[in-house]
Amino acid sequence: MKNLPIILNIILFALVGHLYYLNLKKPQAAEPKVIAPPPSSAGIKIAYVNGDTLDAKYEWLKQQKEAIQQRIRNAENNLAAKQEALMRDANALQEKFQTGTMSQADAEKQQAALMQRGQRLQEEEERLRKSLGEEQKKAFNDLYANVEEKLKTLSGQIGYDYILSYSRGGQILLANDSLDITNEVLDLLNTREENKK
Repeated sequence: MKNLPIILNIILFALVGHLYYLNLKKPQAAEPKVIAPPPSSAGIKIAYVNGDTLDAKYEWLKQQKEAIQQRIRNAENNLAAKQEALMRDANALQEKFQTGTMSQADAEKQQAALMQRGQRLQEEEERLRKSLGEEQKKAFNDLYANVEEKLKTLSGQIGYDYILSYSRGGQILLANDSLDITNEVLDLLNTREENKK
């Protein structure tokens, strides 16, 4: 019984230590967490395609853009060459008139011809601009038709109700990466183009 006070002190010391531990281990204020609802098999299934990635990595679209850009460059070079020729002819006409090697009537006649060439050049530029605009519009319509066809296939295979387009700065401000099916769509689209070759 001599050891009873020592044993009680050890037990009391252990209890005080335990209480001290429990006091220090108070739960801290937890940050509020948003808990996603569990997925429902009867709910709407949504996915998205990153439009910027599609624009950068879809081979057919890159080829279409390059072809259109090449046509624009060719048209611009052709028009620039014609404008330079027109300017050279106008300068030559002015020089001839100022040196007196051409009569007033001939100068007026050639000036009228130059003005007609300038007018035709403007009309040609407008036709080219319209034609290139229609070509771009057709390429984008083909793109949408192509993508829509593949998305319908993908939607049927995976069962999505909605497939959205997401791009930074667009109307959808945030998209969950787990809903991103861009790579699958790109694979389908690029594989289709390879099969056509």
